[in-house]
Amino acid sequence: MIDLDKADSGFQYVMQAYKIGGPYMNLITILGLLALAITVWKVVQIVGKRNVNTRLLGLIKMSGSLAVALGFLSQVIGIVEALEAIKAAADVSPQIVMNGAIVSFYAPIWGLIVFVIAMLFYYVLKTIIKAKMPENN
Repeated sequence: MIDLDKADSGFQYVMQAYKIGGPYMNLITILGLLALAITVWKVVQIVGKRNVNTRLLGLIKMSGSLAVALGFLSQVIGIVEALEAIKAAADVSPQIVMNGAIVSFYAPIWGLIVFVIAMLFYYVLKTIIKAKMPENN
């Protein structure tokens, strides 16, 4: 296992925690990138003064919600796997159990970060787009 205490910088710590977090971290990142891509596309439309609508804004909200759900799903799966390993082992030290418990929180934390950012994108864009829409809608 990678020792997070030996990270030289904050960035190295985050990257090591990302690797330890497991495969769900990648799925959560993809959902965050989807929200970012839609946000950039809508900002380009707003700045270009094109006809901007609220289409695809729901996808930003959905990707953030899925990110947090995947994070918690990852945690539950990780805890079940850890409990199975503890049940199969004859002698388990409390330190090993605690390390596993700590690792199980990385994906939910990442999912919550993506969720908060996606919700900020969603509500800011929705407010700007609603203000730019004609009054007759």
